[in-house]
Amino acid sequence: MHDLTHEERRTLFLETAARLFGRKGYANTSVGDIAAELGFTKGVYYYYWRTKREIVEEIHNRALRTLHDRLSEAARSGRPPAERLATAIACHVETVMEDNSIVGATLADLDMAPDTVASHRAYARRFQDLVEEGIAAGVVRADLDPQVLTLAILGLCNSVARWYRPGGRLPADGVRDVFVALATDGWRT
Repeated sequence: MHDLTHEERRTLFLETAARLFGRKGYANTSVGDIAAELGFTKGVYYYYWRTKREIVEEIHNRALRTLHDRLSEAARSGRPPAERLATAIACHVETVMEDNSIVGATLADLDMAPDTVASHRAYARRFQDLVEEGIAAGVVRADLDPQVLTLAILGLCNSVARWYRPGGRLPADGVRDVFVALATDGWRT
């Protein structure tokens, strides 16, 4: 591992920290745990980040960029509003199952950097735009507040990070399909 490039080592730290945060939680994972998992000293960790908070923010921001990218794909698909929203829900659940660090960081009860908070809000706003398009098209219930509905859908999708582990009774696409069905049948007219 000592012959890795700077960026390869950094990525390895990020992946290891994300895995440990997902398994043990943010509060129960120390910088020493992350470094020891890789066979490095804490000094190597501190070459890349000054604090544990910095690495969790970087992990979180990378996952949030993935969510934004996948939401953009769903929104630009040109499909009917109900299909775009169902695709956005599926993409969100898939992303959380692939990288639950986005939810783990949120649940760590940290005060995130202003840029991270702004990115979260922008994502929720963009998701809400899909909900509002569905309302305008008559495929999403108009009697539900679009902001509250958006937050409820995202909260439902994020909850998968608390219990999902690969190799369980249902494969990832089966879990995703259950979440999509639950979320979409709750908002269809």
